[in-house]
Amino acid sequence: MPPSTVETTAEPSGDPLFALVIGLYVALLAIAPTVFAVARLVSGDAAVLYGTVIAMVAVATGVGWWTTERFGSLPRRLGATRTRWVPGLVSLGYAFTGLLSLDWAGVVGVLAMFSGMGAMALGSVLGVMARTRYTDTHLADSERHCVFTAGWPEAARNRLLALVLPLWAVGVAGFASVYVTPEFWPLTFVQILFPVGIGIFMQTQPREYAVTAEGLEQRLPVARRLLPWERYTGYTRTTDALVVHRSWWFDDRFALDDLDDTDVVAAALARYLSAA
Repeated sequence: MPPSTVETTAEPSGDPLFALVIGLYVALLAIAPTVFAVARLVSGDAAVLYGTVIAMVAVATGVGWWTTERFGSLPRRLGATRTRWVPGLVSLGYAFTGLLSLDWAGVVGVLAMFSGMGAMALGSVLGVMARTRYTDTHLADSERHCVFTAGWPEAARNRLLALVLPLWAVGVAGFASVYVTPEFWPLTFVQILFPVGIGIFMQTQPREYAVTAEGLEQRLPVARRLLPWERYTGYTRTTDALVVHRSWWFDDRFALDDLDDTDVVAAALARYLSAA
């Protein structure tokens, strides 16, 4: 497998998509308290409240646009640290607060719960987008020693599947509890174990990787991720995979059957990791 040529990424002058997502995220968090204030201080008419929601989305989108233009490095700075996941975590607490307030807040509590769930999804998207922008900028002038596509070998994939099946079962049970035992509403939050289990298992699927001086670059269709070498303790070649060992979390495994030239990939890894 011949080494790839050096790839570069131009510094963006603006990021309208990131600005739009930020605006929508802020709008979702602002909808419930704004509607509550307008209903109490101005009018509870449905048309007024609907107009308030539309105006809030427009204003929040404008604020998000201005913020990303004013602080152009915001996406990449956010993507450089684990604080990129804070928006999603904050929204989870927001949705939980909305659920707790249903008895006294009524419709506003419902708005808070569902808008918090939507903001949690957008917050996760913001984290992925910020991580991608950081990766693209950080590796703009980095040489790719080799690029390959590989997933986990079947045996390791089946072992991980056995591990995540209980998470899926508990998550489905949490979803069913909404309708079967609504009095045990806290169980509804274990639904999150279902997407967590999916996220864990998806790492076994084939991904495109590039070996760089900074670390392993993981390439997804619409995202990029940099895995620094500091996260790894070495690599091992087994009968069915190249295993890159992490200091914590699951090891990365590259099935030998997926690699066009195992020796080239192993040699590229050996530049930065020692054989375990």
